Amino acid sequence: MLRSPHVTVTGGHDGGEDGWVVRLVEGAISAIAVVGCPRIEAIAAALEGVTELTPIMAQNDNADHVERVLIDLTASRGGQPWTRDRVILHRLTSSRALRDADVDQTLAIRLLKRGDSLDHLFPELRHEITHARDMAPVAAAFVGGQPVSFCYPVFTTESMWDVSIDTLAEHRRRGLAAHVCRFMAEHMRREGREPVWAALESNAASLRLAARLGFTAVDDVVAFSHGAWVFLSRGFVG
Repeated sequence: MLRSPHVTVTGGHDGGEDGWVVRLVEGAISAIAVVGCPRIEAIAAALEGVTELTPIMAQNDNADHVERVLIDLTASRGGQPWTRDRVILHRLTSSRALRDADVDQTLAIRLLKRGDSLDHLFPELRHEITHARDMAPVAAAFVGGQPVSFCYPVFTTESMWDVSIDTLAEHRRRGLAAHVCRFMAEHMRREGREPVWAALESNAASLRLAARLGFTAVDDVVAFSHGAWVFLSRGFVG
């Protein structure tokens, strides 16, 4: 997050606090990360002006502090209560599923172009993919000339990228997720980046797909949200 020019930081040791809050708002993507145990004012300032879809990330050692602050903020300001969930982080430890996926010779997989129509997608997915295409490369599997399965990096670091996959319901269970994920993994590997899969513990479909594609759980963090979080609680279905 700190690599982005769209980040602001509140709190910090210079202000006599024991932590700080990092806020990223870039196009359709927004996220907040809490480091240490900053005062309630720092977290409240980071929440100003963001949508209810904006998640708050914390570590296991400061999650209880963040939860208490959010409960106090909700009590004083009103609004929907925050939900706490575990986010399981995966690394690709076996590429066999991606490598061995049988490629349908009639299936076209490529990066989305600006002129590719997304009118056939339901509104939420169309909104997501439209904004993703503006910010990052998006791999798509085309059936009948229409893109029906998508994979793109939500976030990137110098060496990693966060996998997001969406497949239209009527085209699931055909292995399209493996195809588009393999295509994007090869594309990002040329930039020196390896895939990371993040999924809410409550998202059983995402966890099953991660395991099927060769990802293994290696770490976890805590996420607070107001409900549906577009990048972790919807999508990730194959």
